[in-house]
Formats: sequence, C-alpha cells, structure tokens
Amino acid sequence: MNSTAPAQALYPVFLDLRGKPCLVVGGGKVAFRKTEALLKAGATEVKAVAPLFHPEFSRLGKKGIKFFKREFRLSDLKGAAIVVCATDSEKVNALVGEAAEKNGALVNVVDRPALCNFIAPAVFRNGALTIAVSTGGASPALAKKIRIQLRKLYGGAFSRKVEALRRLRLKMLSSKSKKDKQAYFRLLRGL
Repeated sequence: MNSTAPAQALYPVFLDLRGKPCLVVGGGKVAFRKTEALLKAGATEVKAVAPLFHPEFSRLGKKGIKFFKREFRLSDLKGAAIVVCATDSEKVNALVGEAAEKNGALVNVVDRPALCNFIAPAVFRNGALTIAVSTGGASPALAKKIRIQLRKLYGGAFSRKVEALRRLRLKMLSSKSKKDKQAYFRLLRGL
C-alpha cells in the first residue's frame, strides 16, 4: 500500500484461519490485542515472537500459541500465511513487512499502511454476526467509533435472530416449499 496515493477501494474478505500458520511479531499491548483477535477469529496455529511479552499474554494460555521469547528471525516467516507485526522498531517493521510479502504471506504492520498488503478492520461480533468496518487506513479511530455504534444497533439478542435466519435459510434451501421461503423472508423483513 502506498501512503501517498489516494484511498483505493479494498476488497473485504473474511478468512478461515483454522490450520493457517499465523505469526505475530511483537510482545506489547498492541501485539496482545492482535494475537487475541486472531484467536477470536478461529486461528489455531499462532506463533508469537518478541524479546519480552506483556503480562496480558498469560491470559491467552496455550490456545494454539507458541511463544518465542527472543528477537525476530527471518526464519520465523517460514510457512506463515498471516503475519502481523506490532513492534516499536521501524527497522524491524520494514524488515518483517518486506520479507513476509516476498514469502507470499498476508502482512499487516500495525499503523504502517505502506508496509501492509492488508489492513485489519474494526470488528464487531455477536454470535454468528460479524461486522467489519474500515476507513482504508485513513482513520482507525473513526472505524472504532462506528464499530461501537454498530454494537448498540446489533448487540444483545440480535444473535438469536441471526441464528433463526440461518436455520430457516437451510430449511428453505433444502425445501421446494413456497411456505418455507415465505417464512424466511417474513423473518428477514421483521429485522
């Protein structure tokens, strides 16, 4: 991404991270939040590398994470599909960003859009409902504000409505009954 270019439209996508090797470089609070976000998104294979880890990392336990308490090495990138770099070193950020992209990984260097080939949106989750908000890197603070507003609209019991729609949709897709299709669309209109 070129930070001097005008904002371009990005292709939104939801990735299945199960079994995909993920690498987090950094051990501070931001690295912790990024690691936690990978786990919440279903990542089952996460490697975290940093000379020091913030105490909050201990909350993550062993949930598919391997910790390496040392400096980053280029060999850490081997096999990584997703790489998140959250260090306070511009030199390490640039090295990780460039090398990870050369290795074919999706790479996000926190707060450095020019070093990324993907940006992480602000995410709101409620059961099966996931809403991602992006400003294309222009203002993560605005994306976060919008995410909070979305929580007010779609929080609470809304996840039960999504689950009811899922069940009705599956029934509708496997049925030739016009009645099933009508029930689905009636519920959808009522939201």
